[in-house]
Amino acid sequence: MIIDNVKTIMEKVEKITLDLGDAITKDDYYIEDMGCPHKQPPRLPKGYSAVYMFAYGSETEFEFLKIGKANAKSTARFISQHYGLNATSTLAKSICSDKEFQELGIISDNVKNWMLNNLHRINIYIKEERGKAVTEVIETIMHYAFRPRYEGNI
Repeated sequence: MIIDNVKTIMEKVEKITLDLGDAITKDDYYIEDMGCPHKQPPRLPKGYSAVYMFAYGSETEFEFLKIGKANAKSTARFISQHYGLNATSTLAKSICSDKEFQELGIISDNVKNWMLNNLHRINIYIKEERGKAVTEVIETIMHYAFRPRYEGNI
């Protein structure tokens, strides 16, 4: 299952950071599995930053499309921007530009509904008091582990 893969990687994050002398523990974060289909999150919880992930496929064969991060000042990015076409770089734009998804009939008019109905979303909420470095390391390790399709610079 997709969520089990994420939990396994977070266990590795805990071990790596413990070995480095500044452990990220289960008390520092929690994971929200929004499932597939999913609804847009209503808010970024107060006092938390987040690493968010979108996966496509079945529970046993899937590909991560996007893994990103949001701090308290980037709530819109976390809640809504990836579902639309207005921001500079969004998951919706990437999907609409992808020949594989174009062949499925996904266009700007239906991309948001398609995403909500066909993508699995997982959020890792990190206590903001832990600082930006903790969010950065979790995002980076998730990128390394899952190699999302639309992170071309990895």
